[in-house]
Amino acid sequence: MKRTRVLTGFEYEEYVYDNAPSQLFQSIIFADGSTKITDNFRLAYVLKETHKYRGKDKVSEGNALLTTELMPRYEKWVNESFNYAIEFGYEKVTGFEESTRYQITPELNFTFGNHFLHLNLESGYWDEEGAMFYETEPLYVYRLNNWINLGTKFLYHEDKNDFAWTETAIKPLVQFKFDSGVYLELRYELGETEIFDGTGYDYNNYALYTEIPVNQSISLLADLAYRDHQQRNGNQYTWGDKEGVFAKVGVIWTF
Repeated sequence: MKRTRVLTGFEYEEYVYDNAPSQLFQSIIFADGSTKITDNFRLAYVLKETHKYRGKDKVSEGNALLTTELMPRYEKWVNESFNYAIEFGYEKVTGFEESTRYQITPELNFTFGNHFLHLNLESGYWDEEGAMFYETEPLYVYRLNNWINLGTKFLYHEDKNDFAWTETAIKPLVQFKFDSGVYLELRYELGETEIFDGTGYDYNNYALYTEIPVNQSISLLADLAYRDHQQRNGNQYTWGDKEGVFAKVGVIWTF
């Protein structure tokens, strides 16, 4: 029985601003996955190194960021229509920025025929800010047939620090599962962000996610997105409209 599923790969994220230097983040993903310890307990983990560059000359910000995440998780099936889980999280970031976060996330999952509903609520504490943060991202999926699912996500995030950053979004999606085992998801994201002074962004994101099996133990992954963010209530301190691209590619190992 295979208990571990882990991704190794590379991540690229860049934003170009109207009124500020561009920002580029390049990450090496050493491990992003989980291991099943018992029927009810699982340990998820992330280890990656991120380099940040700015401006058209791609000037380095210096030391890389090292991100370590550990997320023990308890899962329980009550019956064929309902299961629940609770996950505890620890995240430590060191390098040119430092942060430590702790979180707890209960989850509920319901299946009724062709309908699936996922509910969660993440509550966390950001040590350096001395502040809480909250996030929920419910998911509804309708199985149209054996190879197409239609669904949508709703995102709400709030930081309770002085910056008071909030984000809301709706994310309709289509999922395809082909006979070859290839999985493809197409997703559109319509959302907005805002901080304490009322400035923020209205955004449209377009995303593609796919997994392509090579054999029973290896799959290829690609996660791609184009991001179009229009500034709202800008002032002399804000950075203007921005465009972004995101790409994550790698190999998923299952053993």
